[in-house]
Amino acid sequence: MERRRLLHAGAGLVAASVVGPVLAPATALARTAEGTGAPGAPAPASGAAAAGTAGRCSGPAVSAYGIATYTAAIVGMTVLGGHAYVVARGQNPPLLGEIDLAAGRLTRTVRLTRGDGGWAATVSGGQVYVGTYPVPDLYRFDPASGAVTLLGTIGPSGGFVWCLTTAPDGTVYAGTYPRGEVWEYSPATGVLRNLGAAMPGEQYVRAIAADDHHVYAGTLPRGHIVAYDRATGAKGSITPAPYGGAACLLARGGRVVGGFGRSVVDLAPDGSDARVIPIPAAERLVDAITSTGDGTVYCVGRPTGTVYRRDGDALVPVAAPTPLDEHRALFPLPDGRLLGGAGSGRVWWLDPNGGGSTTLELIDTVMAGPDPVQSLTLGPGGAVHVGGHFSVTTHRPAQGTSRRIPVSGEPKQLRTAGDRVYAALYPSTEVVELDPDRGKVRSLGFIDNDQQRPTDMLYARAIDRFLIASAPPAGRLKGALTLADRARRRLTVYHDVITDQSVMSLALDDRLSPGIAYLAGDTWGGGSVTPARPSATVVAFDLCRRKVLWEVAPIEGYASLQHIEVLDGVLYGVYKRLAGTWFAMDLETRTVLRSGRLPSYGELTVHRGQVFASVFGGLVYRIGPDLDEARPVLTGLGDGWYNPPQLAWERRSSWHAWGVAGRELARLRLDPDCVSANRAGTTPPDEAVLESLLAN
Repeated sequence: MERRRLLHAGAGLVAASVVGPVLAPATALARTAEGTGAPGAPAPASGAAAAGTAGRCSGPAVSAYGIATYTAAIVGMTVLGGHAYVVARGQNPPLLGEIDLAAGRLTRTVRLTRGDGGWAATVSGGQVYVGTYPVPDLYRFDPASGAVTLLGTIGPSGGFVWCLTTAPDGTVYAGTYPRGEVWEYSPATGVLRNLGAAMPGEQYVRAIAADDHHVYAGTLPRGHIVAYDRATGAKGSITPAPYGGAACLLARGGRVVGGFGRSVVDLAPDGSDARVIPIPAAERLVDAITSTGDGTVYCVGRPTGTVYRRDGDALVPVAAPTPLDEHRALFPLPDGRLLGGAGSGRVWWLDPNGGGSTTLELIDTVMAGPDPVQSLTLGPGGAVHVGGHFSVTTHRPAQGTSRRIPVSGEPKQLRTAGDRVYAALYPSTEVVELDPDRGKVRSLGFIDNDQQRPTDMLYARAIDRFLIASAPPAGRLKGALTLADRARRRLTVYHDVITDQSVMSLALDDRLSPGIAYLAGDTWGGGSVTPARPSATVVAFDLCRRKVLWEVAPIEGYASLQHIEVLDGVLYGVYKRLAGTWFAMDLETRTVLRSGRLPSYGELTVHRGQVFASVFGGLVYRIGPDLDEARPVLTGLGDGWYNPPQLAWERRSSWHAWGVAGRELARLRLDPDCVSANRAGTTPPDEAVLESLLAN
């Protein structure tokens, strides 16, 4: 599955604080159910029934209001001569940008053939090589001619080329996910070959480096360094014990140095003479690493964004050119400065001696484009808040205005309380409060506790707390429930609240069971680890006594719940594994009343006594109450979501909700009596591609 091509490709430039022009409602996106033949769609109403619904079912089912969120976020970065080359993420197909390092400006861009981005980039023989996802292609770009060549595909759909490096003789090496392999490309012969998986059980080769004799693969989640003999292909781990997940790696001066877990590891090519340097307490990992001509090692920490210089067995802070940002790469320049690339779309130059820096904001350039949506919520006055990569955009459709507020991560979840917007960020787990009118952001704190990905968030009005569900990093199982006190800016974390499972979703039923929260689990945890339990479960959690009351597996053998909701004493859920399976469970007896299948998975909402499922593939269904089969309400919305699709409902008397059509913000009519569908029907998404997004 490829995401649809960029809407309005080449749309106007975007300022750092304000999104480009908001479009007038586009009725061209409206769809009706007549003549569609969509799976399960009822026949058009006739006679008296038609007359009763004709008024509210007239007009477009979908009204679009311009691009929901823009991005210039980057993933891959490399340097060739006087230029840097960066690859955008979230744009389909990916955009490769060339930056003149002397002038400090973007000079040209070129499109690759397919994919959503490219984490990996390197240079060899005056050519730029890029590895992409979610189809793991290897490309070559010739700066002289501007030609782009697809060299080959090195894994299944849903895979990543996570890293690239170049050996001294010009041979290019790649590390991949999910098969954890190392591949070799010879520019001299054009031969691409698979050198095999680095380590059984390790899905990621997340970092890679090469010298004259070996290529070194840094794995994740456990963190081995596996050395491949470049001549014979023989391989073996040179780590006496795993150091923690790999993030970056280099081979210089007869040493192999990299960021692994909470350490910088420095060892000889055979694994001997290992020196393990703890990173500063404020950091979780080292994002990028490099060394200068005199052998000085520099690295960048996450989450602070601080550049450190190695001094013996200590890391000494230098400066933070882009604080609280992820970093994709770090390079020494001939003039003594360091060049860095941040995930938000900032490229910076740093004087490591004086600490002064300059920054290029790619969001201000033609690298900016429509972004897959992370999250969405409706605020007072009809404001719609949209989470994108490193930003929250506040749209006011009635006024035709938008404002982009940078944040330090991906807002996986957005909610409102009063006139404020609250976001739970990945990968830092920071919870922030935004004042959308003033553009101000303040922190409520970090979930931490070995968590990485916020998965759901709701506001418990009775206790004035946000409840946040979260998952751990890859290689771990235990998720958490967090209660966020917005008044005191205090987070209380209940780690492993569902034993050996991520917490994927939350639901409240204040009317029938006041003070009880229901939590849904995922036995896969953060992925890349063997589950410890056979079935995903639901637990009831007492918010007053702060304890689990009971636990049940709605359907035995199903590994991952994606989302749950409660209506009138019945808990509704949709599974990610087996994808699209839904159920309705009586909370008193804890027995499943009904179940069925949707084309994919997503999120559930309750509105006006009905239960809706918005799922990947651009589909909205109704699954309750008292339905034996899911009934389509709206289809043909495209693939504009990065995370599972969400709905933000308007007032209680309305059948309208805000969502996404393609990559545009859209107002959707979801009246169950006004079924609307795209004439093309529905195409279930590629689950391997959806699964791969969790690795990103």
